Amino acid sequence: MDSLEALVKRHIKEFPDFQYYGAFGEFISAIESYHQDLNMGVSSDCCNSLLQSICRTIITQIDSVEIDKLNSMRTDELIRKAVKLLQKNDDVYERDFVVQLGKTGISINGIRNSRGELSHGRHIPKELINDQDLSRLLREITESISRYLISSLFSFKLEQIKEEPEIEKDLIRYEDNPEFNEFLDEDYPYEGKLLYSQALYTLYYEDYTIKLQTFLDEQELLDEE
Repeated sequence: MDSLEALVKRHIKEFPDFQYYGAFGEFISAIESYHQDLNMGVSSDCCNSLLQSICRTIITQIDSVEIDKLNSMRTDELIRKAVKLLQKNDDVYERDFVVQLGKTGISINGIRNSRGELSHGRHIPKELINDQDLSRLLREITESISRYLISSLFSFKLEQIKEEPEIEKDLIRYEDNPEFNEFLDEDYPYEGKLLYSQALYTLYYEDYTIKLQTFLDEQELLDEE
């Protein structure tokens, strides 16, 4: 899971909450050196949980979906929905890609159901013996899919930030002009909890700045006299 951990660490400033997945990856890696008899079962449980968690995060950050509905979805359903939300276009190749990832999710979920130790306790002796090569393959596939999903989400979110209108650096702050605000409120009594100056600033910022400049110009003339 080294590449997944490295990806999360590279973007820790922009997405600090995702350090959770870096720690998750470290946990799965630690299982490799843990009790050999539990390696396959625990690893498959964790891999399946990791994919489900990442997909739920992607879906809730891009689309408004009830959590209860997501909790009832299988791994392959979560992967397909997450990847569809991350698609940059609707061409045939990407649709087929979504289907294939979904099938991979079915396989991972199947391994977890048949060999998992945590979610479905197994009687002993177990019917299926541990296969270290299969366990390694499962971790590598999970890492690749996880890295693809998280990297795509990072790109999606950063692109959204670029497209958002930039806030003017020289934006006038309401609280910086108390005398002008008081002048407005006295000239335009406003019924209710909101002051006229606040309403003008919030709803008609350009009008506020024009009136402010006029006020400042008049104050400067008075000072000169």
